Amino acid sequence: MERGSYLNSYRSKKVTTYFKAERTFHEITYSPATAKPGDTLYIDLPRVKDFLIVPGTFALTFDMEIVLDPAEPGAEVNTYPVNNLAANIISKYVIKIGSEVVYELDYAHLYNTYAHLWLTEKQRINSVFEGIQEEELRKMRADPKATLASAKAANVAIREIFGKRYRIPLKFEVLDDHIPLPTYSMTQDVSFELTINKKEYVLKYSKAETADFTMKNLRLQYETIRDDALKQEIERLLDVGTTFLFDHIHHYKREEIPKKNTALNVEIGGVDRRSLKGVLLIFQDSFTAGQRDSEHFPDPHIRNIKFTIDDIPNKVYNTGYQYIHQWEEIFKHFVPEDLKRTQSIHMDMLQYYYGANRFALWIDLRSTEDNNLHGSGKRHDAKHNIMMELTKDNQGDGNYSMHIFIVSDARLIFTNSKLTSVEK
Repeated sequence: MERGSYLNSYRSKKVTTYFKAERTFHEITYSPATAKPGDTLYIDLPRVKDFLIVPGTFALTFDMEIVLDPAEPGAEVNTYPVNNLAANIISKYVIKIGSEVVYELDYAHLYNTYAHLWLTEKQRINSVFEGIQEEELRKMRADPKATLASAKAANVAIREIFGKRYRIPLKFEVLDDHIPLPTYSMTQDVSFELTINKKEYVLKYSKAETADFTMKNLRLQYETIRDDALKQEIERLLDVGTTFLFDHIHHYKREEIPKKNTALNVEIGGVDRRSLKGVLLIFQDSFTAGQRDSEHFPDPHIRNIKFTIDDIPNKVYNTGYQYIHQWEEIFKHFVPEDLKRTQSIHMDMLQYYYGANRFALWIDLRSTEDNNLHGSGKRHDAKHNIMMELTKDNQGDGNYSMHIFIVSDARLIFTNSKLTSVEK
């Protein structure tokens, strides 16, 4: 007999267990301990004997040393980081297993910064360590001795805690959303290659000749757990064979388009994917070096798009993909399933369409919008093209830089404790 969730005869809010594992937080010095714009950091996931690395804990921390203007601490700070420093300081994000590249994303700062606009309000508030913070706090952390006029007490307190120290989470769904990894038992290294962005993408400044930054005191941090039974269970799983699922994001191309054009043709060809989830178009305005707004994503006012896919016209949107539908479609992709009902996210329709410059165009090619499903995307052969005929408003003089990102379902297959196949 059904009695509801409160009077169920088997009701228990907790699950009994006898799990007594040894948990350790690690922080180790990375060598070289400094990095500058244009450098590439080569970071291996540590090999830990007898331990498992806890998912979602791998990160790089550093002190953000900025050449200050003025050089002496005072009430004025003219050189400081853009918002969301952790996302914007990395221009290229490469992940290898052994010698095989399994993930490579150019213009990573654009995609990751835009994706972070879709975090919840609380997630953004709690991301000060990653550099999501208001301008006053960015100035105060650039120069911890600065005495800004009428500084908020909350910002003073946060500066006392974090100072110049920042964290870049080394994110990869294979490491974050799956089993704890016994890296010592794996036959191949998992490694990251991070290219440090140019100063004009990372800093706000007025004097280009002196503005610069150095990442100092680089350290890796991660957590481990020691439990022999769990470790043996996972080692058996890796030996017999297991699959890791992740979103593969590829920067397809960058193209300059005149703002005044009212018609635009976009062609995507040569893409071979087992499960193509969709295509993301991000537009960027030109900017004066030192004046970049890292979260500025202009809206070119695309009124309608007609698609020809696999040589068949009017695919996906049979009467055209219209302006009125673009919020609904991008909402499907960027919002986790557990938040779609509450809509408790930082982004909203007004920011997307009006004034805030938080726009990007998402073309969803999945069978269903369920973000918990893997493999619902379109089977797409390289011999077929995706043709888009865009109708847009005249936005005046100048150009947009249009960036096209391809998003697809991918998976890594492990057997005998090594990577045996990459499918995307």
